[in-house]
Amino acid sequence: MNPKASLILLISLLASPICVAEPEPASQDLPETVTIRDLLQIVREKSPRYALARNQIEAAEAEVVAADVLPNPKISYGRFDQAGGRRNTQFDGPSQQNITVEVPMLLAGQRGARKDNAERQVDVAAARVEVDYNQLIRESWRLFAQLLANQQRVSVLDEARLELERLQTIISGKQNAGTASQYDVLRITQEVQSLNTRLENAQTNLSSTLGELASLLGFPHWKPQASGTLEPIGVSADVDKLWQQAEQRNPDLETARREMIAADSGLEKAERERWPVPSLMFGTAFTDKPYGNTTFAGVSVDLPIFDRGQGGIARAAAEVHASQLKRELLMAATRQELERAVDVLARRRATLAKAEKEVVAPLPTLKQMAEDAYRLGQTGLIELLDSSRTRTEIKLNHLELLQNEIEAELDVMNASGLLAVYFENPA
Repeated sequence: MNPKASLILLISLLASPICVAEPEPASQDLPETVTIRDLLQIVREKSPRYALARNQIEAAEAEVVAADVLPNPKISYGRFDQAGGRRNTQFDGPSQQNITVEVPMLLAGQRGARKDNAERQVDVAAARVEVDYNQLIRESWRLFAQLLANQQRVSVLDEARLELERLQTIISGKQNAGTASQYDVLRITQEVQSLNTRLENAQTNLSSTLGELASLLGFPHWKPQASGTLEPIGVSADVDKLWQQAEQRNPDLETARREMIAADSGLEKAERERWPVPSLMFGTAFTDKPYGNTTFAGVSVDLPIFDRGQGGIARAAAEVHASQLKRELLMAATRQELERAVDVLARRRATLAKAEKEVVAPLPTLKQMAEDAYRLGQTGLIELLDSSRTRTEIKLNHLELLQNEIEAELDVMNASGLLAVYFENPA
């Protein structure tokens, strides 16, 4: 190879982009089919969103480390040199050097109060993480139920499409035999096309739900299939018993309780901080030509004449009052939300039970009667199509009723603080 060609080859290699292997997305480690328990376990163990929420605890723990650190001592150095006038009027020698060490002394318990307040803030951060975790569970569970419902909607519509295509084949055969009109063929064709449109729309909704779930948990390109039966969870509707659970387990109420403790700790910290911090000072001063050395010891402290920590104590007292009001408001709001959720759940259950008994249960009989009547010539195509459409609508409405009841149960579990408890112990 001649030198010119070698140079061109080298330049082209240097100019070509370097291919860097992209990191594999985290979704590759996730299963393709999940149950609700699998999903909630993924939320807790692998979700980047939950990991980000837990970072609040790490930040609060860092404040504990900072609060436990003693203040640094100060060292100062100075030098005096004779600048003019008669020599040796201030000291014996042409220069004097001073070195002083100042050590702050936290004698009023400021360090312990700071650390205690920081630890209480860690408790508050942990409670807030639990609030975020429960909200993440609720939203993930809701999307899982929606995913199951959308999968079954696609299945119902696909089953209806197959049934209509079977009827379409029968009617086409009748037209060839001269016993069906062109109108019948056109009517069944339009019905099939309309159902295909609904099926495509249901598939789009299914894809949208998958995208919402992946976005919520922080897993790009993850499109799992929901495994399980779309059925109610079975949450109790006893509002008094649920309220007892809420007082102990509701994460919002627990956060408010811990905020009250932290506010009291903050008031104690402010009362400790109002005391001035004295500093012990030690030093030496020495001259040269001739050499002479002296030592120095003393104390320095602020005089609390004007600023006696009134502002910090006032702010801390206001935070204590605000935390009390917040907890009282949360107690009332949570009780009201629980009663609302239980009332909605009771109504949803009654509606679902009535629909399953009076509407869903007769479906097989209705289908058989409609087909028999059409074969015997007692009804026409319009009546047969109407019967098929009605059965499909009933099935879709049943799925919607199931989904609504599950969401109502999730509202009850969220208000009573049972979401995380159910995941840890379904019994």
